[in-house]
Parts: sequence; structure tokens; C-alpha cells
Amino acid sequence: MTEQNWTPRFRTQTSTVTKVLRSNAFLRSRECSDTIVDSADELRALADLVETLDQTSPPLSAVADRVAAAVRLLRDRANRIHDAAALNDDSSDTAGPKNYDAPSAGVATRERLVVASLHYLVTPDDLVPDFRAGGYIDDVFLLAWVFGVASDELARYLADERGGGGTAGR
Repeated sequence: MTEQNWTPRFRTQTSTVTKVLRSNAFLRSRECSDTIVDSADELRALADLVETLDQTSPPLSAVADRVAAAVRLLRDRANRIHDAAALNDDSSDTAGPKNYDAPSAGVATRERLVVASLHYLVTPDDLVPDFRAGGYIDDVFLLAWVFGVASDELARYLADERGGGGTAGR
């Protein structure tokens, strides 16, 4: 087979992940993530909503461990925002505001992507509405992709296989 006559056997015009990323539902989730990511209360509310979903049944069970890690990331970020706000309230005018170590631009972007994907997960009317048969399949494709992109950010929040606890508190 030469390079000139080679054609792929399975060819799709647009991948499922690309369709989800370009969907109006995910674009709305990305817009919402801009405000959620900087609000401790909204991060906790999103984490609470995600935890109400049944993650023991397919297809969500395929990414349940990563979803749990992402929820721990949200709660940790909410705690850091809350702590930074408390420090700023206690700081004197002469010392200037105290601030927690803000994440780098790349880390902040990946955290915002995690927030957007979890918002998409809890939004029932997305590319494939969740109330329909197979409704969470688009969510799983998106989450798997996002969790791959944000694997470094999620690694410390994954449950320790030996002890069963998260590693975020160490």
C-alpha cells in the first residue's frame, strides 16, 4: 500500500469528544465555570450536585474514581478560596492583603475545564439529554478526555488503593 492510495478504514468527520466540546451545552458550562471556579460556595454546591448522581451504574461507573477525585479537587479549591478570604479579612492595611498561592495559568485553565465538565455532567439537557437511554454517554466521553488532560491536577486527589483514603490531606 502506498501513501497515495491509503485511506483510513474508519473515518468520522468529527469525534464524539469534539462534538461535545463544540456543543451549546458545553459552551454554557464553560461560561458558568468562569464564575463557579472563584466562588467557594458555588464550588461546594457543584460538588454536592455531582455526589447525588448514581455513579455505580454504567456508563458513569467507568469514570467514578476520577469523578470522586474531581469532587475532592473542587472541595479543596473551595477551602483554599475560603481560607484566602479569611486571611484577607484579618490582614492589616499596612501589611497588605495575604493571598494563597494562586495556580499557574495552565493549572488554572485545567481546573476550570474540570469545573466545566462537572457542570456539564449535572446539566440534564446536554448533547444527549441525561433522561434518555444512554444519556450519560456523552458526559463520560467528555469526562474521560478532561480527566486525561487534567491528570496531573487530579493525581493527588485519587483514592490511595492501599488505604482507601484520598492523598490530598497529606
